[in-house]
Amino acid sequence: MSRMKIYCVIMVILCAVGLVESLPSIPQDAAYHVFADNNTWWGITNTGNVISNLAFIIAGMASLLQLKHLPKTAVVRMWKFFFGTVVLVGVGSAYYHWGPSNDTLFWDRLPMTLCFTALTACVCAERISEKVGRVLFVPLVVSGMLSVVYWWVTEKYGLGDLRPYILVQYLPMLLIPILVLIFPRSDVQNRPYWLLFASYLIAKGFELADSTVFNLTFHIISGHTLKHLVAGAGILFFRPDIPAEADEENFSRSLIV
Repeated sequence: MSRMKIYCVIMVILCAVGLVESLPSIPQDAAYHVFADNNTWWGITNTGNVISNLAFIIAGMASLLQLKHLPKTAVVRMWKFFFGTVVLVGVGSAYYHWGPSNDTLFWDRLPMTLCFTALTACVCAERISEKVGRVLFVPLVVSGMLSVVYWWVTEKYGLGDLRPYILVQYLPMLLIPILVLIFPRSDVQNRPYWLLFASYLIAKGFELADSTVFNLTFHIISGHTLKHLVAGAGILFFRPDIPAEADEENFSRSLIV
């Protein structure tokens, strides 16, 4: 049964890679750098979008403190890396929004890919086996970094291609719910992931409705600012289910059976 579940996950990955590969190159749209709220307060350009990144920094630091007293196992270190990258997401995003451009966007996207790929490896460690998570961790993180470097270099040469980055950002948001569904745990263990996934979807909705939200709130707050706050809140209240011990032996045995 576990073997069939693994095959299912592999098929999803291959289909996603094939779909993205079939698309033509996707350059960065210059309009991406234009946000509804471009007010400047206290000398900070795009103030709302910059300051709201404190949500990520607070969420990441608070979660790291929660993990501080846990045994220093491989899985705990992986989760610490994930929450550490959440802090970097806040710093990188604030830097980008202070002066939006492709060059500053690089430092926004780089920690985001680290965040998405590390989370995927952590969920694999929890739901499949610690060994699988540990084996996947470095290749996933490196692939995330390379996707941003590839985009940035191709943009420099006038051949911008976002496809690898798109795969790295959105494939985990497809895979993680699938892993939670086909490798189920108790409702208490599953709930944090569904709340995290919901916060991601809501945040994306606010991002797409940036101008609409800004107009509806009489130019008080924009959709992009709310995106940061909702996503940060989702991570702040997310608590992973860290296994007490590795289960590689059981996993290996289940594949043979």
